[in-house]
Amino acid sequence: MTITVRRIGPGFAAEISGVDLSTPLSEDNWERIYQAFLEHKVIAFHDQALSAAEFHKFGERFGTIEPHTVEMYRHAERPGITLLSNRTELGRPKGIKDAGSHWHSDYSYKAVPAKATMLYALETPDEGGDTLFGDLAAAYQALPKATKASLHGLQARHHYRWDENRNHPEGRWRLLTQTERDQTPEVVHPVVRRHPETGELSIFVFPGLTSGVKGIVGKAPGESRALLQGLYEHCDQAAFHFRYKWRKGDVLVWDNRATMHCATTDKLAPDQFRSMWRINTTGTAPVPG
Repeated sequence: MTITVRRIGPGFAAEISGVDLSTPLSEDNWERIYQAFLEHKVIAFHDQALSAAEFHKFGERFGTIEPHTVEMYRHAERPGITLLSNRTELGRPKGIKDAGSHWHSDYSYKAVPAKATMLYALETPDEGGDTLFGDLAAAYQALPKATKASLHGLQARHHYRWDENRNHPEGRWRLLTQTERDQTPEVVHPVVRRHPETGELSIFVFPGLTSGVKGIVGKAPGESRALLQGLYEHCDQAAFHFRYKWRKGDVLVWDNRATMHCATTDKLAPDQFRSMWRINTTGTAPVPG
């Protein structure tokens, strides 16, 4: 079967057709898929029909699968798959209701963040529930030369679900068990990281709660906040963004080492539902750019 790759985003993101992910991939097809992943950063496959085992097997092609920090949302048979859903069953959430409804990169709060993330759409709403992506390599390249120079060597402190407001309903003090808190200590990453395969430089700080960026190492609080806010505003420009509109059967894979993303499930109407399976694979410790 011949596969085709077509750009669908303004400067990144592509769709791949001619692939049935429930069947074994030839090495040639896998190589084309993986090169598209590196080149386009976000790749989409339509009209897939996968079992949990088949989705898990495809995920393994991108590296070691790492289960989600919060155990209650893991798939019963394949714990490497995370359940995302705004439905409820027997009075309990079927999955993480509005996972990642803020700009972030998966597992950036860990010493070794995620490499690839993939979502498989089991159920999609008639409208809404899109996922937004930001190209942080393009955002870095667009910075003034002096700003780039000022960022090199800087490090940021990340702490999962950290927020100055200890009463935040999704903050680490309220959401996590003590065991889960112990497993997510503060980590330090470079503000600009070098992609381990392409060599691209990209910004690696995010405003979202799950990233929990506490500040810039060695900077006074006011200076740190101003620097981070400037980077967040720069990265939040439409020129670096792509909006993906889901349909049932889609599989989407993206590279957390050069992108950020934001769900919009929290904005769905009460009668609109989105249910998905998610897989994250382990990357490598970020190398300063």
